Amino acid sequence: MIRWPTELFGATPERRLRDLFLGAGARVLVAMLAIISLGFGTFAAYAYLSASQGRVGAASIICLAYAALALTVAVIEGLRRRNHRLRRALAPASTSVENVDPLLQSMAALGAPQDQQALLAAMQLGRALSPTQLVVLALIGGFIIGRKRGK
Repeated sequence: MIRWPTELFGATPERRLRDLFLGAGARVLVAMLAIISLGFGTFAAYAYLSASQGRVGAASIICLAYAALALTVAVIEGLRRRNHRLRRALAPASTSVENVDPLLQSMAALGAPQDQQALLAAMQLGRALSPTQLVVLALIGGFIIGRKRGK
């Protein structure tokens, strides 16, 4: 009676290890098949283009295609890293008046206590929303103001 649960718990690390190796093996197999597929695709493109463009032209076209693909991947990776650095740099800080830029501090100092509270509430809302939500909110606000000014 006790043996069955202990075998079950004892086999758990073995199952995790087996799943890890099976998952890694599947990934390696998929990568190998993708590389083989890419090789055959490149050969087929070369055979097709060499009939119409010649050997040098076909090789040049394939080389330029791979260079454009590599450049695109490099640009996307660079943008992803830059976005990651910006997100880390703009990590949310506490929402007190001391952590606000000097311009916002002067705006808060000049206003009434209600204005200071409104500014802090707006800052909290701005930090809570994603950039896409802020753009949508700005578009909606611009549309409403534009409609009111038009009348």
